[in-house]
Amino acid sequence: MRRILISLVFMSCFFACKEKEERETVRIPEALEAVGYGENSKELCLSCSKKLIAYLHLEINSMYLFRMNPDFWTDIRDKYPEIGVIWVIAGQNPEKKRDRDYVIRSLEQAKFPFQVIYDPENRFFELNELQPGINPKSSLKFFFTKDDVYFSSPQVGIPELFKEQVEEFLKE
Repeated sequence: MRRILISLVFMSCFFACKEKEERETVRIPEALEAVGYGENSKELCLSCSKKLIAYLHLEINSMYLFRMNPDFWTDIRDKYPEIGVIWVIAGQNPEKKRDRDYVIRSLEQAKFPFQVIYDPENRFFELNELQPGINPKSSLKFFFTKDDVYFSSPQVGIPELFKEQVEEFLKE
């Protein structure tokens, strides 16, 4: 099961990269709630010049991937403090009880080191005119932005490639 989940993450990352290379900006909708699990989560840096923006849709995905490699995000926080990490957790799934409380519980279980933005109405997807990937709802996407201008789509699921992409991004 874990191999299937990891494969899906890799495929989502690959197709997110192919989605729309000509993207100009990536914007965060206003008035969305920032959630975390207390003092252990780093506050959002919406004003950071360089950002890694990640999008996850709860109708399709669970928050399990936050627990797959818990040290990964802590390493990003510690090694690259100049990059604002912004996760947008969108949508809800009442059947599977995926809502705001579920997001907070999942962040606590994973000891996730950042606050996230909870977007129950999936406004991020619409505002940025994202395109469906493998799954019609496009459940997982990653973006590097510089001053809110799209820079690239990092391959978070491939650690060595991701590290190279971060280094390239930081040179800009």
